[in-house]
Amino acid sequence: MTEHTPADPHAHGAGCDHGTPDDPTGIRARIAALAGNTADSADQSWEGRTFQAHDNAYAEDDGSAPAELAEAQRRFVAGEGSAEAIVDAFRTARLLIPLVAHAGDVGLNAHGQEVDKTQELSIITVAGPDGRNVLPVFSSVDAMRAWNPKARPVPADGIRVALAAAEENTDLVVLDATTPLEFVIRRPALWAVAREESWIPSFQDPEVFAAFVSSIGTELSVLDVALSTADPLSRLHGPELVVTLTLVQGLDREMLDAVLQRLAQRWAQDDVIATRADSLTVRLRSSE
Repeated sequence: MTEHTPADPHAHGAGCDHGTPDDPTGIRARIAALAGNTADSADQSWEGRTFQAHDNAYAEDDGSAPAELAEAQRRFVAGEGSAEAIVDAFRTARLLIPLVAHAGDVGLNAHGQEVDKTQELSIITVAGPDGRNVLPVFSSVDAMRAWNPKARPVPADGIRVALAAAEENTDLVVLDATTPLEFVIRRPALWAVAREESWIPSFQDPEVFAAFVSSIGTELSVLDVALSTADPLSRLHGPELVVTLTLVQGLDREMLDAVLQRLAQRWAQDDVIATRADSLTVRLRSSE
């Protein structure tokens, strides 16, 4: 088995106008507002409170999970729904970006001891299984509190979350991490959300399949291609896309390596594959 990750295209969310030139996502302004609002201290309970201090759009929000998003997550986990339904609900849902305090300026006190003079709040990312950064977001205060009781929530819709991820150079967002409803939104879906475009998982996308079929057209030793996924629950348990190649019998190692190298080059240069497949692995099978 070999593994290949398509090259990333350069554009992501270009043409989307959010915030200001210095703050394209609008997240930094919310961080500044939160940092100056002591009523949002992590030492106080969020129970029964609202997000009025952050955005008038969420003035009546009590921090519970948006109903449409929660239902889409529940149905997906139960095997009754689709990843597309979660992503579609994610686009406009009120989400919570956790901010964590860390030391800012460091100085000396009257006794000459080093102390933190200021504390700053920042968006955090965590390392994913493949080493890439992942931005955690949550659908409810309870889910965020269970993950990190010291985190402070900043509300934002899915489009702004996608843009914030791009600003943080992050290709992955994990929704409700460590809960039974955990769901990872990968780069192609994030870019589709940021651009307000439709999205289909790469292994179900007819245009992606057509690109792979085209790529094997001149390879006489490749009889067929099929697409599936190694991450059916969208939890980064494996590559998003599995490309299964059916080969003629009798190929030696040198011939096989040459075929796979040519295909890998074609896939990396194909815009449809590069933009719509987050990660892939190749499986080989012999014809009967």
